Amino acid sequence: MTYTIIGLIVISCIAFFFTSCRNKSTERNEVAITQDTLKTKIHKTQENTFEDLRSMAFKVTPEQLGLSLSKDKTIVYGVVMDWEMGGATASTVAYQTGDASLYLSSGGGVIGGGQHENVNVAAKHFVNFAQTFLDKSIKSETTALPEKNQVIFYLLTNKGIYAGKEEMKNFENNSFAWVKLFEEGNKVLTELRKVSGE
Repeated sequence: MTYTIIGLIVISCIAFFFTSCRNKSTERNEVAITQDTLKTKIHKTQENTFEDLRSMAFKVTPEQLGLSLSKDKTIVYGVVMDWEMGGATASTVAYQTGDASLYLSSGGGVIGGGQHENVNVAAKHFVNFAQTFLDKSIKSETTALPEKNQVIFYLLTNKGIYAGKEEMKNFENNSFAWVKLFEEGNKVLTELRKVSGE
């Protein structure tokens, strides 16, 4: 199976998830919050918390996650994958601990998905795999949102934030340098969709 076919399948699944969340949040601004390890519930919020939640994701430290990382090398402990789709952004956040969430700029999302084993496993693999992309990224002092039809990967490390970005057209014509990491990020999205009941 070629990357193009895989890409079309992934894009279709995520577009459905993104659209269904956006449509629901248009009717009433919602955020999915995990109450326990068995069920994810939807709760209304008074305002769109996308910017605040995304900002907090970048500020999480290894210490806050209970991680003790070596100071001798650069280690990825978290990833924020921002995907621009139709004028809105989907931000998938994952940490080395298996914690994972999805924030939608249109409102809503899934918070605390890592309490579910399927999400936890996918999130850990995503972050561990991101370690192999450090040499493709550059250190970044900013965490801007992606431009139209762009995906940005922010690698959170014990030595600062690194970033890499690609245009969706490069994915479609099989020249996407970050295609493998993109696929792993979409596996996290798929698992988050399952626990959110979408």
